[in-house]
Parts: sequence; structure tokens; C-alpha cells
Amino acid sequence: MKTRRMRIAAILLAVLLPLQILFAQAPVSGTNGDGPTRIFSLAIGGRAASAEPAPARADQSGPQPAVPAAAERYTVRNLAGDFLKDAGQIWSSPARIRSRDLLPLMVFAGAAGLLIAYDEPIYAGFRNFRENNAWVGRVSPVITTMGSYGAWGTAALFLGVGLAAKDGQAVETAVLAANAMLQSAILVTFVKGMTGRQRPEVAGGVDHWSGPGDFFEQFEAGQTGRYDSFPSDHAAAAFSLATVVAMEYAKNAWVGIAAYTVATGVGLSRVMLDKHWLSDVLVGAVVGHLIGRMVVRNHRRRYPVVPTVGVDHGSLSFALTYVR
Repeated sequence: MKTRRMRIAAILLAVLLPLQILFAQAPVSGTNGDGPTRIFSLAIGGRAASAEPAPARADQSGPQPAVPAAAERYTVRNLAGDFLKDAGQIWSSPARIRSRDLLPLMVFAGAAGLLIAYDEPIYAGFRNFRENNAWVGRVSPVITTMGSYGAWGTAALFLGVGLAAKDGQAVETAVLAANAMLQSAILVTFVKGMTGRQRPEVAGGVDHWSGPGDFFEQFEAGQTGRYDSFPSDHAAAAFSLATVVAMEYAKNAWVGIAAYTVATGVGLSRVMLDKHWLSDVLVGAVVGHLIGRMVVRNHRRRYPVVPTVGVDHGSLSFALTYVR
């Protein structure tokens, strides 16, 4: 009876997680009436690139406002502020429920609930496939790292390359990916503690939900990692990273295909390695994707790119200006 109640609670949480994040997609408020503040500008035209954006029309006159460097977006104060704003939207999002979102949420809840109900036979099928294909046991431990330190290493690589090559897009990808993965980790860890789902490796593929009790007792007994299966933090991290990369490099479809392929491989590897049930992976993947999308969209609302075309002293000029 207790296990059945925990399964019902897990299904409700599977609805609540995407619910929280889906409703965090509302526009960011708080813009004052003084107009946008230009924080970065790149001008291309008959004249050299300048720290001042080109005027919108040829008849404009007067000095242009000073434009701070793009790096000002990545101060500790701005990064911390953006992170806290995103976190606030995630945890307060149930207050922004909209009726038009109910149908997709019901579909997702049904899929998650169906997987939870059939997780044991599904897991048995995965285990049989692994036993009959030796290459799965060799590949899975490698792929699964892209949901942990491999994912963070990828973000660090974007940052290093961006700084070395002065590639603002790569730096932005690293910053947003780190934000999304950390947000996902916090949310997933909380739900793990509330559900206390037993990992499939603990009892040979027997599903068991114990709630917060066993989750916290395992630390006292020194047996961590037994009752923290739902949802998958590796899947959440992998899909957070994949979503940010895919959205940042949306002009190249192959980047997104590669990113999501790797993330899917991470999720499947967690089942192959006896670490998670398939429903854990599904919920973790959805959470990671939605948080990654929210982080990127919020960033673009806070720092939109405004194109400006005009004539500056007889030369055609084009400018891209980040505004805040």
C-alpha cells in the first residue's frame, strides 16, 4: 500500500516538475521607463567598428551615449542576479498556471505514469539487451559521463575557447549552460529527497518508493545513492546542456541533432547501467530541456539584440546592439 501511494505521489511530481518550469516562460518584468541601456555594440559599414552605435537615420545628430563593454554582462553581480531571477521563476511558476497548458501536461503525466507502472518489465528488457550485446557494457560508462563531469567539462571548454578566440557566442553558451545545469541539479535533488525511489541496482530490479525517510536515513547508514533514483540528474544535466547549445547555435541544425543525440545516449546509458528506471530518465530529460529553454529565453529578454541600419557621414552602417 505504501509503495502504491508513493507511486501516485511520484506521478503527481512528474506533473509538477514540468508544470513549474513551463509556467516560468512568462516575459521578464521589471523594465523601467527610462529606455534600454546599451551594453554592447558592433558596427559594420564604411567606417571601422566603433564603441558607438550608428544612428538610426541620416538626419540624427548629437553625441551618442557611451557603450560599456560586453563583458559587463558577466560580472559576478549580474550572473548572481540572473541566476536568482531564474530560480525564482522556477519555484514560483505554479502561480502562473494557464488553461492552455493543461492538455500537454496531462499528456506528459499520462506518459510518465504509464512508464512508472511498467518500469520493472521495461528495465528487465534493457538488462537482457545489455547481457546479449557486450558492446553496450563498454559504451555506456563512457556516454554516461556526459551527464556529469563531462557536461561541466563541455561548458568549461566553450568558456575557454570563447575567451581565447574572443567568441562572445561561445562564452554566452558556457554561462547559460552552467546556469541551466545548476538550476536542474537543485530542483532534481529536491525531488529525489521527496520521493526516495529505490535504484534498480539495489534489489535486482524491484521498484520501491519510500519517500523522504529512507532518502535521509541512507546518509546516516553511510549507504548513499540507494534511494535517489527519481528523477535522473544525469539526464537533466545532459538535456540542459543540449538545449542551451541547440538554441545558441540554432542556425546549424546538425549542432542540435548532435547535442540531443548525446543527451539521449546519456539517458539510455543510465538504464543500461542499472542506475535509473526509464521514467526517471524521461522526467529528468523534460526538466533539463525546459530549464535550458527557460534560461536561454530569459537571457534573450534581458539582453536583446537590436539591429540598426543607417547612414553615417555618407557610409552605410549596420549595428548589432545588446540592450538591457
